[in-house]
Amino acid sequence: MGDCSVESGVVEFYKNSTILITGGTGFIGKVLLEKLLRCFEVRKVYLLIREKRSTAVGDRLKEMLNDVIFGKIRATTGSDSILAKVVPIEVDFQSDAVISAEHQRLLAAEVQIVFNVMASVKFNEDIETAINTNVLSSRKLFQLTSRFPGVRSIVHVSTFYSNCHRPHIEEHIYEDLPFGGYENILNIFRFLSAEEKVHLKQLILGPMPNSYTFSKRCAEVMIRHQFAHLPIAIFRPPIVSSAYREPSPGWVDNFNGAAGMVVPACRGLLYWIRGKEDVSLDVIPVDYCVNALLAVGWDNARSNRKRMEDAEHPVRVYNYISQGNPLYNRDVGSLVVAGLQTTVARIFGRYASPITSSVFIRQLIIYWLLLQASIADLFGMLAGKSKNIVSFRNYVFLKRVIGLDEATSYFRCRSWTAANDNILTVWNALSINEKRLLPFDMETLDWREYFRSFAPGVSAAIHRCELKHQLERKSARGS
Repeated sequence: MGDCSVESGVVEFYKNSTILITGGTGFIGKVLLEKLLRCFEVRKVYLLIREKRSTAVGDRLKEMLNDVIFGKIRATTGSDSILAKVVPIEVDFQSDAVISAEHQRLLAAEVQIVFNVMASVKFNEDIETAINTNVLSSRKLFQLTSRFPGVRSIVHVSTFYSNCHRPHIEEHIYEDLPFGGYENILNIFRFLSAEEKVHLKQLILGPMPNSYTFSKRCAEVMIRHQFAHLPIAIFRPPIVSSAYREPSPGWVDNFNGAAGMVVPACRGLLYWIRGKEDVSLDVIPVDYCVNALLAVGWDNARSNRKRMEDAEHPVRVYNYISQGNPLYNRDVGSLVVAGLQTTVARIFGRYASPITSSVFIRQLIIYWLLLQASIADLFGMLAGKSKNIVSFRNYVFLKRVIGLDEATSYFRCRSWTAANDNILTVWNALSINEKRLLPFDMETLDWREYFRSFAPGVSAAIHRCELKHQLERKSARGS
């Protein structure tokens, strides 16, 4: 764990600061908030939160702060005063105002640092929805922050895969968007039917694998064209996965990426993932990602003057990748199995690779698993455990895993090279104590140690999710 009792330039930068975070209730956002509260003497953290399923923003914040991730803070003396630093503000990015006039004046008077972590990571969204969430909402945020006179650093979290159609990715913004840019695309879509939009989607995406990566690419260009005058930087992490050490080894709260692909193994199932064995995975633990993000926030503020003098690349970009410590697909199976709890997985997982580049073999395995799942669900119905077709839990679960596999296989079948001079400069600028506080050098990560906690962390997340659903069902029956 990072040593929080450090005096440094980074610590001084965040000390007594007021920070605005979007996406603070998400995976990266939670870890960012926890680290700020636990290790930095910030004055206040404003979270832009939208109302969700008729749950007020105050209630959403209260529920989030009761999450296991904030357990270390709750266990400390004075935890109430620490957690009281977090202030929720209701946001509606579908409205022109975004937040109330009163809150606009409040943030303009106080905010010094902004982290834009919000994003829709759904790979199968239509282009309009992805652009609306990942481009237009961010544009409204930056229009808002442009009226903050005291803002010193704004960091927009993009993705390393925003330019994944290129084999080599530099630390700058590529402006070659198709159809003249996202605004033209939205204007064209205004006059098309739903069927016509579907047919046009792949033509617009071109070599990009999905609407998520395309929309993040559009957002970067939008920042370059409209907000280069702000103290803004772009942070590009790759796949962000379970924690290495903070807040606890293996912690994860979603099954969108790598964690989702391990769920079958945690349940004692053998599932072969599509990918190429000799391809390296760009996976970053969420605590390393947040540590790098915090260091970038500091570096962006101190290098702002130099950035403004660079007419060609006025927006600094940080590619955060794991090139110096590669993790290959062929090694993932044996690494994951070390943390599995079932006897079958420990025995057979050592000999069976979970990765295959053969579409034929993978399809055979999928048909076999779907057949097993259907039979198991049918016996469950006959035994009285399930009373309707909606309760085909095994089949539905497996279809979700297959969908996730297909959506992410693009990234397991390709490798990229990249420039990362800016992120290396940040790391080298840190003192020894700062590096202990904010470890993010991927060459210091021990993959064997990491994966010992990976599967148990996923299992713990499954248990928390199932427990939450049980409580929700009991509450629904009670009402």
